[in-house]
Amino acid sequence: MPFIHIHSLPFQTPLDVPQVLQALSQDFALATGTALEHVSATWQFLQPGHYAVAGRTAPSQPSDSHPLLVTVLAPDFWPPSRIEQSLRAVAVSLAAQVPSARNNVFIHHCCAHSGQVFDGGDIVRWPTPGEPS
Repeated sequence: MPFIHIHSLPFQTPLDVPQVLQALSQDFALATGTALEHVSATWQFLQPGHYAVAGRTAPSQPSDSHPLLVTVLAPDFWPPSRIEQSLRAVAVSLAAQVPSARNNVFIHHCCAHSGQVFDGGDIVRWPTPGEPS
């Protein structure tokens, strides 16, 4: 963990999704101090016409409307400064790699709570701040 999930319309020019996800993961790891092996990222394309902004749909991903929709799922022990670093890192990385402006990216941060994650075959728990580990 963390996980970065991106949704967008297809781009007019084909996007090299594996390359973008690899670079995004590296940028995110570097910016947040997270080991690369703990970063996961996905990209799903919405069907043309299946995303409306202000009641208007689009056949492909515009560069200045219909923001890229991003969710960053990270542990709840991350302080606000690290969360902000993660949001900025995703926006900067995406804007550098895809034909969409940085101000056309919408990112939502979600917290994963200790005891509410299943990974590696079991429930994952981490100490809460101030609790002995």
